[in-house]
Amino acid sequence: MSGPLKSETDMLRTLARGTYTLAALYAHVEENADVAREDGHSPSAPGHSWDPRWRHRVRGWLANQRRAGRARRITHAVWALEGTPENPGRMLLIAAGGQDPQVELQCRDAVALLGDVDGPLDAVITDPPWGLEWDRPGSRSQYAREEAKVLDGYIDVPAREYLAFSRRWIAAAARVLRPGGQLVVVTGPQRAAPVQIAAEEHGLAWVCTIVARREFVAPSRRRPSPAHWAITAMCRGPVSHRRRVFNAPGDQRRSHTGGLYPTDLWLEGNGRADRPGLLRYATELPEPLARRIVTVFTDEGEHVCDPLLGGGSIQRACWQTGRRFTGGDLNPTAVMYAAARLLAEHAWPQERQPQLPLAA
Repeated sequence: MSGPLKSETDMLRTLARGTYTLAALYAHVEENADVAREDGHSPSAPGHSWDPRWRHRVRGWLANQRRAGRARRITHAVWALEGTPENPGRMLLIAAGGQDPQVELQCRDAVALLGDVDGPLDAVITDPPWGLEWDRPGSRSQYAREEAKVLDGYIDVPAREYLAFSRRWIAAAARVLRPGGQLVVVTGPQRAAPVQIAAEEHGLAWVCTIVARREFVAPSRRRPSPAHWAITAMCRGPVSHRRRVFNAPGDQRRSHTGGLYPTDLWLEGNGRADRPGLLRYATELPEPLARRIVTVFTDEGEHVCDPLLGGGSIQRACWQTGRRFTGGDLNPTAVMYAAARLLAEHAWPQERQPQLPLAA
């Protein structure tokens, strides 16, 4: 199965073809590598506060396969999986040839993920739940889309709990950011304030709030309909920190001398999240906007974490732009969808593209 995901069946077929369970992986390790030392035969410990063993085994097995001339057995990108495709615990992407940046997914709470992440992190970039209160009658009908194509399991946060929710996960994010590292949070306009308040309470310095235009179809008669994302960027340490990254978008307007004149208004080039006829998550950022955010606030090769994964837009942006990525979500369906979509719509089609010959 390769190509755009049209149904949950497509998603499950992709995962069946594109996952390699740890049980099978361990069997290959024991067959092809010396694992007698350092508890090499001991099983992994799911839920343990720090368990690097499974990562080491994946990488050790791959290194052994390459040394033995068997690396060709990995003919396309796959996920090394702890758990099952229907109930993933932890997943590590193995790309054919091993050239792509590391991508890891976990099915767990944001605070727990940030507490155990292999840090310090260069950036935490996320599009958290928005407090949409979809349990209200008719609240979903204002979104013009094919509901049959929307995956179940989206976990919202009640509006009255949003500040407390923000304080919990942002406290964990602030602890794991490196000096000069940045927290970048995409919200609707109403939720930007709790995010900034929580971040400043935990010692992060405000960098900017970007208004990014979006096309929105929800009708509103008694107040303006929200037509933009609020992108709040905060820094660990002073805004002047030498390691803080800001790569001005190349399509921003220029000054009279010809230099870039970046502003906090992103009015064009943000794209749409529509997927007519295709499987989609309840809320996800357009991929052009996700790539813009990732490339503006991080450099290639840096480690980005999205602890509230959702539809996986930030994950795909990091994979496309050469950033290392760790992400997670409490909803196993979100992890499954993000994993399957990266394979079927990005990694596998790219692997099929003919490689241009090197110039002499």
